[in-house]
Amino acid sequence: MASTTHPEPPAAHGEGPAPKGRGRGSHQAGSLEAGTPKSGTTAARRPGRRRAAWWLIPSAVVILLVTAHALSAYVPPDLHTSRIPPRSELHYALLVAHIFTAAVAVITGIAQFWPWLRRRHPVVHRWTGRTYFFAGVFPSALVGIPVVWFIDLGLSNQMALGVLDVLWITTGIAGYRSALQRRYADHRVWMIRNFALTLVAITSRLLQPLIEQLVAAQQSDPIRYAGNPVTAAHDLASTTAWLALVLNMVAAEWWIQRQGYRLGRRRR
Repeated sequence: MASTTHPEPPAAHGEGPAPKGRGRGSHQAGSLEAGTPKSGTTAARRPGRRRAAWWLIPSAVVILLVTAHALSAYVPPDLHTSRIPPRSELHYALLVAHIFTAAVAVITGIAQFWPWLRRRHPVVHRWTGRTYFFAGVFPSALVGIPVVWFIDLGLSNQMALGVLDVLWITTGIAGYRSALQRRYADHRVWMIRNFALTLVAITSRLLQPLIEQLVAAQQSDPIRYAGNPVTAAHDLASTTAWLALVLNMVAAEWWIQRQGYRLGRRRR
């Protein structure tokens, strides 16, 4: 951050010494004058920060409610209550591991974006970030690879989840590396992108009722689905997956641009 006070420029050639009145007292007055806008700016920014952060609480409540609903089918673990039909016990075990580690990423990710925690408790923020990466994003994404392969909801759905998985891992690595290298501006940008990908599952569940209605309205069409429930289910799964992925990516980039965040240039 640039300093709010500036040293006086050197005297030009041929210019005499500064008048006696421009001594220490004048410098103190100049410092006070330069410091006045700083406090005013800080006071002006605080209400803006409060206004900008008001949406975090209702958003967090919705996210946690959707996450709790998603977990409810797997507590306690039971193959017969799974929302995704498992192919085998191994598939179900991987699916449960993927879902619970993803839930860790969601919960710790909310904490990471809590401004009060970042400012007042940076040590807690750092440890929460480590938990987000190593108990949430990375294990969930890695376990997600075989889970995507086993899912029987059509190739388009598999491709959407596969692209999500790759982006989730790469943005997570970029965010963690930038934090280790103390490139905090880059870390913020990559974390916004990564957390937007973490929330794709939440967005897809919020979109699902609308897509279900659109699919149901066309299910009896002799050309589109011909009354085939399997085709309709595949279309529902792939549409919600792709739409949630695109919407979250666009929302993340819009927020980054709106806030004026930029990736810094790396030194060569």
